[in-house]
Amino acid sequence: MIVILILAIMGALFMAFNNGANDVANAFAAAVGSKAIKLKHALVIAAILNLAGAVLLGGNVSSTLIEGVINVGTFHDMQSYVVGMISCLIAAGCFVLLSTQTGLPVSSTHAIVGSMVGIALILGGKGSINWPFLAILTLSWICSPLISAACALTMIKLIRKIIFSRGTERILKRTCLWAPVLGCVTLTIAATAVYRGTTLFTGIKYLEYFFAFLVLPSLYYILYVAARHISKLSDETEHGAERIFRRFQAGTSCLVGFAIGSNDVANSITPVLAIYFVMKNGGIPVDFSHYAVPTWLLAIGGLGMSAGVLALGHKVIYTLGHKITLLTSSRGFSVDFSIATTIILSSMFGIPISSTHAATGAVIGVGLERGMGGLNLVLLTKIFLTWIITVPLAAILTVLVFGILNGLVSLVV
Repeated sequence: MIVILILAIMGALFMAFNNGANDVANAFAAAVGSKAIKLKHALVIAAILNLAGAVLLGGNVSSTLIEGVINVGTFHDMQSYVVGMISCLIAAGCFVLLSTQTGLPVSSTHAIVGSMVGIALILGGKGSINWPFLAILTLSWICSPLISAACALTMIKLIRKIIFSRGTERILKRTCLWAPVLGCVTLTIAATAVYRGTTLFTGIKYLEYFFAFLVLPSLYYILYVAARHISKLSDETEHGAERIFRRFQAGTSCLVGFAIGSNDVANSITPVLAIYFVMKNGGIPVDFSHYAVPTWLLAIGGLGMSAGVLALGHKVIYTLGHKITLLTSSRGFSVDFSIATTIILSSMFGIPISSTHAATGAVIGVGLERGMGGLNLVLLTKIFLTWIITVPLAAILTVLVFGILNGLVSLVV
């Protein structure tokens, strides 16, 4: 069983590596596309923040996936269940890897859920799948890009209205006043998620008041001073205002990196988490609700994602950051704010959404501010079709991998 657990961890690292390689684009594509941050810096920062998000908030979504997709009570053969979970990791990892090599931003959440559905169907039949949960999950996949697009469109329209639509007179002053406000709102969303999603701050009295009356005002002042400093080096033009947003966007991109780690690490560790609980229980548990997600396993998933970010993350960044629509710094800021908001709130409530959907939706949202002509509809059609076929293809690939692995295990045993 120890050997099996080691093999499962290796499978988790493989899946996490490919997850990070593909989903890093969701964090820094807008920042790289608008030239707010260099690609090499984006990769390093994303690697660090993916790990932090995975460790701090990743357990919520992992707990939801492990017992949400499959009714574990319908499985009785421990060997087949364990081999099936390893097959999920290998098949989903291979699918995401192939997609990354072609530069397509696929959903690793779709891939792992499709894999788990495939293995459930061949081992336990239709009754082994939690269909109501799967329906809710599918609805979240449909809603997340729509919510993210609406949020991004609203944000860019707000920025245009309060800053850019009044002409270039005093445009830098307006930017210096309002950009820090938007930065503080972004930080508040992240802080709320960490506060409610972890036990790190349990027992600390008056923490909310400390944050509201001391941290936020101090942060606003720091951001305002920084914006004023940048404005002194800028022209009283839209380009000068965009220069201020460029610096702020680097911060919101970091928040997206943290958010993706918090939600997507579940895609990498859920099957190995199931195997770990099976070993701990000495058999397949009736449910997993009383088991806590080990921090070391979240860290393994986060490290695998970080390695994938550094090795192959540049491929999908180019697709999202340059090919769908033209991104300026204010538009990139709107994209990042929308992605972070959608993903972090989902992670806080344990909802496994697709960060790829949220990111693509946000990019579409800011593109719509210019009208349909501002979008690359051919590329978007290709991306949407890839999303649709991911679940069935991942399920089929998992069945094939399981057939091979199960045959090899049977020979050894």
